[in-house]
Amino acid sequence: MKLACCLTLGASAAIPNVKLNNGVEMPLISLGTWQYNSSVAEDTVKLGMKVGFNHIDTANNYKNQDGVGRALAGLDRKSYFLTTKVPAPSTTKYYDETNQYLSDDLKFLNLDQVDLMLLHFPPKTNDCATMQEQWRAMEDFYKAGKAKAIGVSNYCISSLKCIAEKATVTPAVNQVEFHIGMGPDPTGLKSYCDSKGIFLQAYSPLGDGTTELIAGPLVAGIGKAHGKSGAQVSLRWLVEHNIPLSTKSTSEKHLQEDLDIFEWSLTSDEKTQLDSATSPAGTPSFMCKAETVVV
Repeated sequence: MKLACCLTLGASAAIPNVKLNNGVEMPLISLGTWQYNSSVAEDTVKLGMKVGFNHIDTANNYKNQDGVGRALAGLDRKSYFLTTKVPAPSTTKYYDETNQYLSDDLKFLNLDQVDLMLLHFPPKTNDCATMQEQWRAMEDFYKAGKAKAIGVSNYCISSLKCIAEKATVTPAVNQVEFHIGMGPDPTGLKSYCDSKGIFLQAYSPLGDGTTELIAGPLVAGIGKAHGKSGAQVSLRWLVEHNIPLSTKSTSEKHLQEDLDIFEWSLTSDEKTQLDSATSPAGTPSFMCKAETVVV
């Protein structure tokens, strides 16, 4: 899986795209909206588009899709890539409930189609039949032309193997926690996804509840050598491993810095140091913390 050609928007440098397994091109970096209410999400998306982001990430569970939709209203639909998500079902009507979530997402966003629709996480029971029924609803949504691509989030290898038993469409993306400190192939998940043509996409690229990947001595020291911030080093590490990522900020300065990660490179020694880091710790999915697979 290689980087595709680049798309230049707004004030940013060219943002590379990755080509998904169905040929759809997805911008490598997205602006996340987790923990933002509708008003903050609307303002942040407008700001992000202004500084050059062209990929927005939201979800049904974020309860802010109406704000995201307002921010995008009136824009050329070809000027942005939109990812959203549906939760695991809370009833035993797995297929029907997922269909309702899918319809709700389009309604809240005021769109007829999204670029990427994800299952946000496996059911709490990790029940295979539930996952398969949810994925069947996703495939029907995709085949109806309501999403250009479909995928999953927080799925571990066993979850992916489960839906593959009956799937007619392979997930294009698996969005998981991924950052320095977890190594370049946490629990063997990247190797597995690569072997199936599934892009891993990183959320929490700066860690979860820590400043170590923003101001810690390792990333700050490397950043100083390049005239970049520690956060930019942390994001650049993912880019050099061909990992799409989702970042977030309400600060225009920080958003501009987040986009300034494509036209410089880490040295081989720096990359090795970052690959070898064991802190901050993390696991790709809160649903399968104990799962480890050697591929």
